[in-house]
Amino acid sequence: NVFEFQGLKDNPSLGNADSYDWDHGGPKNDKEWAWFLNRHRYFEDLYVAFRKTGDPKYKEKLFQILDDWLGKYADAPSGMSFSSAWRPLEAARRVLESWDIIYLKLWSDPNFESSLKSKFLASLENHGDYLQNHHALFGNHLITEMIALLKVSLLLPEAKNSSQWQEYALSKLSKEYDKQVYPEGAHKELSSHYQRVVALNYEKLLSLLKISENTDLIEAWTPKVDRLWEYFSAIQKPNGYAPLNNDSDRENVFSLLKRNGRDPSQPIDSLYFPNAGQVVIRGDARRASNLWSFFDIGPRGSDHQHEDFMHVSLSFGDLDVLVDNGRYTYQPGKWRNYFQGPRSHNLLLVDELQTESKPNVAKGPLHGTGFIEGSHYEAAWGNASFHNTVGDREADWQRIVIRVPSDNLLIIDHLITFKTRLIEGYWHSAPLVDWTLHSDHITAEKDASSSKITYANSGTESLDLSLEIGVNAQTVAGWHSPRFNLKKPAYSLHYQTTVSTPTVFAWLFSHQNDPSAIKAIELNGREFRLAYQNDEGNFEIGGRLPIRGEKLTLTIQRKN
Repeated sequence: NVFEFQGLKDNPSLGNADSYDWDHGGPKNDKEWAWFLNRHRYFEDLYVAFRKTGDPKYKEKLFQILDDWLGKYADAPSGMSFSSAWRPLEAARRVLESWDIIYLKLWSDPNFESSLKSKFLASLENHGDYLQNHHALFGNHLITEMIALLKVSLLLPEAKNSSQWQEYALSKLSKEYDKQVYPEGAHKELSSHYQRVVALNYEKLLSLLKISENTDLIEAWTPKVDRLWEYFSAIQKPNGYAPLNNDSDRENVFSLLKRNGRDPSQPIDSLYFPNAGQVVIRGDARRASNLWSFFDIGPRGSDHQHEDFMHVSLSFGDLDVLVDNGRYTYQPGKWRNYFQGPRSHNLLLVDELQTESKPNVAKGPLHGTGFIEGSHYEAAWGNASFHNTVGDREADWQRIVIRVPSDNLLIIDHLITFKTRLIEGYWHSAPLVDWTLHSDHITAEKDASSSKITYANSGTESLDLSLEIGVNAQTVAGWHSPRFNLKKPAYSLHYQTTVSTPTVFAWLFSHQNDPSAIKAIELNGREFRLAYQNDEGNFEIGGRLPIRGEKLTLTIQRKN
């Protein structure tokens, strides 16, 4: 009677082996744990164990658990419920992931008593009516619930409302795809985890349509489902994983694509998704650096969003130099505040203020953002403002991300203020990547890979740099969550200074033993000049910072 969900084990039995507390929240008393308990996903484990061993105790346990649940919750509530047993998502998950096994694989089993069969069949039909009448109003939950409703209609074609369920589900799924998916294939929650959920759900739709032999709908839906997977493929890192944008876990996109019969190969070019507001910058995969960067200059997610506008992630091959720190928990408190808030992202704060919220959805690029390509570089930029508690604008911030020669990444932050401000910034790295502060640079190392980081600013004040890892105090710092309910210590570089005039800060991230380094940066009005050196020689980058919807102008010249 020990169950494990999202890495947490507990025993929800009521003192004996035949009855459970279906509202049990696990070791953290978390409603998420109780919801997982009521999905019955473990029925597959029991069925597979029975098939592999032939031991009837596994199927008998399955029937015992089912009997206990049906004895308490067979009848759906008359209205929308967020209970452990009858939140619509849990009803849908039962249909999609566990009860279908009972109906399709165990229906003729001699141990499946007729009285239990009758209760099960009545409740399964009840699930159909409940999902049609009391589903979620939006988001990935609604898509999951409509896939389940379609599946019930196919499992129970003789049910009184079967055709009605099917028609309703197909109509909703079509409308929600158009509402919830950007033209480039990104789901509007802008989370790689929920992109996976939605892509798999629409993949299930194709499977169900094939079972029903609806060739017209298969033909209409195939390119739409392909678009979800193609976006997923486009954002993956060199190591095959996706960024942890918004509420996400570490998703192995390469393996996911292969399992679902999709081409897992990565694009070779940098890509801009104007509606999602995401820029994926790629270097030449043939170079040792194998640069990949993900820059967020788009709207907030429609749900599961973090305070992460203008966050940058960066990898050189398998070396994750800059990362988003994941989700860890949905329970309110200091840990949720940390992982959802700006201090766990690669951002700036001004006088401890964070940037203003962006709209939840967008049509085209946000004002003040853009992407350009040159003959040997790509650059993207975004703009944000900092407001005090009464809404007055205190300062402006512009971030520019540039792939420069030798496939290194240059990040320029332009902070505009005319009053003394405390500027704080953060760079977060993955677990097991060791960061070291040197007199004029920083190194990030893991195994045989490393990155060198140099920096400069146009102001007279120097940066105060410090490394934090695994700080579990009132103010949390230096933690990374590769998946829900799991956190690991990971280096965070915290830097701060004060400025009283417009200032630019420049950070150059180079790979391995590349001697690249920033030598100086100057700001004159909106014109900036940056000198840097790499293994190909000395270079000067010049540009004019864009305002009022202008485009960035940029030149990169070799000086010797």
